[in-house]
Amino acid sequence: MEQTYQSAWILPFLPLPAPILIGMGLILFPTATKDLRRMWAFTSILLLSIVMIFSTNLSIQ
Repeated sequence: MEQTYQSAWILPFLPLPAPILIGMGLILFPTATKDLRRMWAFTSILLLSIVMIFSTNLSIQ
């Protein structure tokens, strides 16, 4: 249980790579903007959902 709380600080940083990669992808590949946005939107929502589940679990405990 204590191990879980020690690593809980990392939860807010889990969704962080998705917007960074979206921005880098849009800068590097401006012609493929629509496809990249769709692809990374799924990743971003998935990571946010995972963090929400872990946060809810921690708050219940």
